[in-house]
Amino acid sequence: MVKIKNQYRFGRLKEQRVAQRLRSAGAHVKLSKGSKGAEDMIAVFKSKKWLVQSKATRQGSPNQPSSKDIGRLKQKATKMNATPVIAEVLSNNQIKFKSARNGRKLKS
Repeated sequence: MVKIKNQYRFGRLKEQRVAQRLRSAGAHVKLSKGSKGAEDMIAVFKSKKWLVQSKATRQGSPNQPSSKDIGRLKQKATKMNATPVIAEVLSNNQIKFKSARNGRKLKS
């Protein structure tokens, strides 16, 4: 296994893994440039749209986004008629999706 020292590159690699998973579930995915926006990517399925904030960790469980970040994600999702989603990439590369509004698990 290759160790990635740069935190930005590590996070971007995990975002790409999430995007790949969403594409395999039938979504058209567009990754955001940089890490400045409310979302890391937009995933458009046939009948739904997700604004996704990805969180990853090298060990254990990923940190949760701040309440300010969740607020920005939910606000933008409302404007775009989309679902705000947190994608957690665990240290074993398992990916879990949950609603940023109510914390419920989502299926891609």
